[in-house]
Amino acid sequence: MIELKKVSKNFQDFSLKNIDIFINKGEFIGILGRSGSGKSTVLSLIAGLDKEYSGEIMIDRKPPNKIIKDGEIGMVFQKDLLLPHLNVSENIAFGLKIKKVDKKEIEKRVSLAILDMELSGKEKRFPNELSGGEKQRVSIARAIVTKPKLLLMDEPFSALDFNLREKMQKLLKKLHKKLKITIVFVTHDREEAFYLCDKIGVMFKGELLDYGTPEKLYYNPENVYTAQLLAIENIFCKEKFKKIFNCEVENYNFVALRGKSLKVVANSELKAEIKEINFKMGEYSVIVSLENENIVFVQEGNFEYKVGDTVYLEYNKKDMILIKGDENVRYTL
Repeated sequence: MIELKKVSKNFQDFSLKNIDIFINKGEFIGILGRSGSGKSTVLSLIAGLDKEYSGEIMIDRKPPNKIIKDGEIGMVFQKDLLLPHLNVSENIAFGLKIKKVDKKEIEKRVSLAILDMELSGKEKRFPNELSGGEKQRVSIARAIVTKPKLLLMDEPFSALDFNLREKMQKLLKKLHKKLKITIVFVTHDREEAFYLCDKIGVMFKGELLDYGTPEKLYYNPENVYTAQLLAIENIFCKEKFKKIFNCEVENYNFVALRGKSLKVVANSELKAEIKEINFKMGEYSVIVSLENENIVFVQEGNFEYKVGDTVYLEYNKKDMILIKGDENVRYTL
């Protein structure tokens, strides 16, 4: 469906470097990374909004400018961009009217889009009478009503509060399941990407560092940056891991351990002093000093220790996350 081959683009102070992605028809793809990582640049290139690049981009074996000219791409941005003088139904129908679609067909498609986006009863309201979530639902309805082959979404829910964002995510997931449309979704929110997407590309300073299913990224990140982005609490170079845990790792440059992989036991060789205790949503995140290094472990339920206490830790070697990475590169969030 969509293929990017060695796509690069140079700006004055930023470069997009050799992006390779293949997206199957009907997939929901997330592009995840910090602000300035190149996520939106990739999206604008796929959309055909930016034509100055090297490499190749093909959508159904056609270049993006041909696809967008034929009206086969729908776009939704962080800002709703609704026309203030048109009501909900008129905003949704706007693209169809430009295409000179038959009036009865417009009415049919708009009605279906209103049902899909749960906008029934709001058809005659104007944008200034809608909440932020309602405006974005209208934006999505306007994008899908033209039956595009591809839907591009640039952080569409980032301006919404937590509850609205969660509701919109559920609605979009339901819509994707029904329409089976190909979606490319830019976000800086890892939980959003993991909930919505079939595959996720991790961007950092113009590079695509990792690409795969949420399960693949979670259990087998290819580099330190992905591990950091996914909030794995403990990441060590192999030398430091050997020093702290007396465990040697071959053929890998880094070892990561999630906080939940470490637990307190009655006695072990890993003797640590508690430096800090934080309570977060039903669990304790505890920082300890072990071999003069700060280590984080996470415990659910009651925690009977206090700062200054000594604890003994253990971990299961099966929980070690081995990362080849590049020993000469240190990615930082």
